[in-house]
Amino acid sequence: MITQMKTNITILSLLGLLIFATSGCSDWLETRPEGEIIIEEYWKTESDALQVLTGCYKVMAEGGYMDRVMVWGEGRSDNVTLGSVPTELNDILNQELEETNGYTDWTYFYRVINYCNTLLRFAPEAQKIDDNFTMESLRSMEAEAMAIRALSYFYLVRAFDNVPYITEPSVDGNQEFLYPQTKGSVILDSLVSDLNIAVRWAKDQHVSLPATKGRFTKASINALLADIHLWRGDYNACINACDQVLSNPSLTLVKAETMLSRVFYYGNSSESIFELQYEDDKLENVMTKRFHGWGGNILPFFTFPANLVLTQYSPFNFQVGAGYTESKEDFRAKDFIINNPTVSIYRIFKYAGASRREDASGESSTYSYRMNTSNWIFYRLSDVILMKAEALLQRDKAAGIEPVLKLVNQTYLRSNPDADSLRSTYYSGINEIENLILRERQRELMFEGKRYFDLMRMAIRNGNTSDVTNYLSKTSSSTELYGNMSTIESLYWPINKKELIANPLLKQNPFYENTYKTASN
Repeated sequence: MITQMKTNITILSLLGLLIFATSGCSDWLETRPEGEIIIEEYWKTESDALQVLTGCYKVMAEGGYMDRVMVWGEGRSDNVTLGSVPTELNDILNQELEETNGYTDWTYFYRVINYCNTLLRFAPEAQKIDDNFTMESLRSMEAEAMAIRALSYFYLVRAFDNVPYITEPSVDGNQEFLYPQTKGSVILDSLVSDLNIAVRWAKDQHVSLPATKGRFTKASINALLADIHLWRGDYNACINACDQVLSNPSLTLVKAETMLSRVFYYGNSSESIFELQYEDDKLENVMTKRFHGWGGNILPFFTFPANLVLTQYSPFNFQVGAGYTESKEDFRAKDFIINNPTVSIYRIFKYAGASRREDASGESSTYSYRMNTSNWIFYRLSDVILMKAEALLQRDKAAGIEPVLKLVNQTYLRSNPDADSLRSTYYSGINEIENLILRERQRELMFEGKRYFDLMRMAIRNGNTSDVTNYLSKTSSSTELYGNMSTIESLYWPINKKELIANPLLKQNPFYENTYKTASN
């Protein structure tokens, strides 16, 4: 909790770093002997600053943070349904959110934010002492810390809207860390300002491929900027940020035949922009094992709804108005999902799988699960391509249809190499093109923590939740769906009850405040 962040820096300096010392995840992560180190003794060298930067990434990679990346981004969407689901996840899938639900706990995000704040406050002190610690190196570390902090706040704002905005570290055991909420829109303004600085200071690449993909760079900061701009409806800025990413010659789409293995099994592919690095013997991605599955558990928490496979609501084999069928032979329908006809469960294979072998007829496949752990991709090239398509359409409307379709076709034809290009004559009006982009994002990015935020962005843009509930009604068994998602405020999560008790400056999100008051009367 935020109120627990008033931990003295003598402990903070090594609460996380002791973990890192015993579980480093790549060659670029340096370790440090165990033991408490007071602040005056610690911030002496560039290596000390790098150790704390390492800490920022490592706490992100832990299960508490990553579970919420997945649940906040997918759990309330139409992409997932019951697998082997704990009670709290079952409630979320049924849109029955309570302020006591553990997934409303934001502790892990503020822990990462506090590490970033600590580095931004004290790394300059080390730079003054260490003659080998250049200003250029300091600035690049600060850029990474600002980007990690911005990403964490972006998740918090999308999940809760108004949250405490803290940019100072908790360094004094007597310091009160009771902050009121700041409006989400104000926080996003500040994040954009930070990232515009960070993108100038950041490196184009780091010392190795895993470091370049696993740490923030100019490309990944621009991808994050594009995402924030799209959420805010600043379409010109989104397009400009996307163009910065798309101009990077090192970023290319992987062929469909090897996408499953190259992008999601081996990782650090040519289309990856930012992905957290995991190593089996040092740090496991426990989130993907639990939510997507692996060789030791092929029935994870989430599965894909049968209604999106067997009916006209499926994003695959989709009939459009002009008599064209999208995604008849889409690689993603076979690579990302498994059809198990014996139990009618459509298990997730993205991230869970090692390889898929198709028989000569192309009618059936053999699936081999991975036994190791996967990296987690926050941004990849196809995401940025489709963000630009959405921004272009919203900015230019009818005038932008052809450029939009050219972008969508990049990802669509990659996975449907024998299909015709998507053409404007297949669709009737702007709304159908909007739905096409949303559908293509669902096909391309399913189970990557994107879908619910895509639906939220659409609802906020439209000013109502009718389209969201229309999508969810196709897959949800909730009897309270329409009432529990009746307003824009209802799309956010409730503030955790423990936070409200610990910090009297916090206020419950309005929809849930009214709901709980009504329920208690």
